[in-house]
Amino acid sequence: MKKTKIILFVLLIIILLIFIILFFNYLLSDKNIINGYFKSETHGDKYGFQHYLEYYKYYYQTEKDTDFNTLYNKINNQNIDEIKLYYNNFKERMNVQNRLEEYDFNDNIIDENDYFILYDKNNRDFGKKYAKFYYYTLYFYDTSSHILYVLHCS
Repeated sequence: MKKTKIILFVLLIIILLIFIILFFNYLLSDKNIINGYFKSETHGDKYGFQHYLEYYKYYYQTEKDTDFNTLYNKINNQNIDEIKLYYNNFKERMNVQNRLEEYDFNDNIIDENDYFILYDKNNRDFGKKYAKFYYYTLYFYDTSSHILYVLHCS
């Protein structure tokens, strides 16, 4: 009887730990990365402490295009140039860090069929105005290649 209680107690602890791990994984996951990608690439700054660059690519099947329509903003003529400015800034920073071999984005692929989300520190009210390109995350989904590109700069 005592062995049964110990086994049940251990099982309960294991189940509780699994739920805690799953819960924290859910909280820490990026909700802007749509599930269903079949391949991903991660390029991070190994030595970054306060200011670092991360470049991600997520590959999707064609049928996932409609999922981006609901969560992301549709690109239009007015914001193409603005998005290109972020990509050029990121490329310059990657060049300064001698990491251009990791960065293969070509901003000529951006067109009105694509989707994006841009988070910039200046888009939020922190009570302080930050310099442009100080801190941002740009999600760009290219409908031609079915690749989600994510730039994170801080």
